[in-house]
Amino acid sequence: MDFGWTPAQRAVHDRMRALGAEADAAPPDERMRVLARGGALGLPIARDLGGEGLDLVTTALAYEGLGATLRDGGVLLAAGAHLFGVALLLARVGTPAQQRAWLPRMASGDCMATVAATEAGAGSDVASVQARVDRTPAGYRLTGEKRYVTWADRADVYFAVARDGGEGRPGGAPARGLTALLVPRAGADAPRVRPGAADEDAPRVPPGAADEDAPRVRPGAPLATAGLRGARLAPVSFCGCEVGPDALLGRPGAGLAVFQIAMTYERALILAFRLGAMERALGEAVRFAREREIGGQAIARHEAVAHRVAQMKLRLETSRLLIYRAAWELDQGHRGQAEAALAKWHAADAAVLFALDDLRLRGGAGYLEESGLPSAVDDALGGSIHSGTSDVLATVVARWLGL
Repeated sequence: MDFGWTPAQRAVHDRMRALGAEADAAPPDERMRVLARGGALGLPIARDLGGEGLDLVTTALAYEGLGATLRDGGVLLAAGAHLFGVALLLARVGTPAQQRAWLPRMASGDCMATVAATEAGAGSDVASVQARVDRTPAGYRLTGEKRYVTWADRADVYFAVARDGGEGRPGGAPARGLTALLVPRAGADAPRVRPGAADEDAPRVPPGAADEDAPRVRPGAPLATAGLRGARLAPVSFCGCEVGPDALLGRPGAGLAVFQIAMTYERALILAFRLGAMERALGEAVRFAREREIGGQAIARHEAVAHRVAQMKLRLETSRLLIYRAAWELDQGHRGQAEAALAKWHAADAAVLFALDDLRLRGGAGYLEESGLPSAVDDALGGSIHSGTSDVLATVVARWLGL
């Protein structure tokens, strides 16, 4: 078992670390553009589809580098939802036509994607969604309300999961199951085929694009969240949204399986950036403990302080091992559902405890907003909710154990 990194992997990490610093220095509204220009949104996408063709372990290392220098956890969450929740899903289950139409634009950041699954009565239990997709002569019609959609008001395409209205089952029984669609937003910069165009090189309609006058997607205003504000969480309404037949991901009625694949990639990798953030915070905590004196003695000499910092190190390293193990499992072609759930579950909970210990280490000064530590706690708390709460992930692991 080799825990080392190749020079090429180190070079990717260092490049993303520099890119993160550049994004950190940019205005908040420009940070995603900086990440896109630097190639961070297409790292594991195949080269012939506009990406760099990196394996997922190296991609995790790259996002660790981003998190080490970019303190905006919200924009990194949105980047992860785009890349891990949608682009990697397309690379796995999309048709060749879907991949050619969407992935080059996703890899470059010209087309931003996000996941629209959670509803008022279906968060942890996505199988209970009430949004409905009905088949039409021209494709599909999607109607429903989604909540807490990352990058909702700026996304160009939404990976949506809805209850399949279908055509019923034999004997007149109602249709069951979910259907997954890739839904373009109204006004997205999408190349189109003109009626009668026969040139093979003519611009083509991305899968799912429908008539421009059809009802479309209506994102709401970003919500006032406690942390991860750069993620721009907002509700999204699909108001009889018409899409073509090529919007379908997987098979009709198999949307739950498609969603589980998306969540496996997302859970495995969405908190890789948090490793870099914890590494940075740990270095700052060690320096503080060495320099802060009480009674003429550095507080690092007190066992209670030293043990607190040691616990922070333990949480970082155990999170790192689980995230890279999950990425490795997926690189090997394994399902990786349990490994991804363990990685996200542990890293999210560890990040909350890590942030709290970091704040407590500094006492009253750590509680001031100017320290940035209360915001770090709020960001970490958000990480324990998105992509599956700890209770949901514990259930995934328990089922994998046969319980």
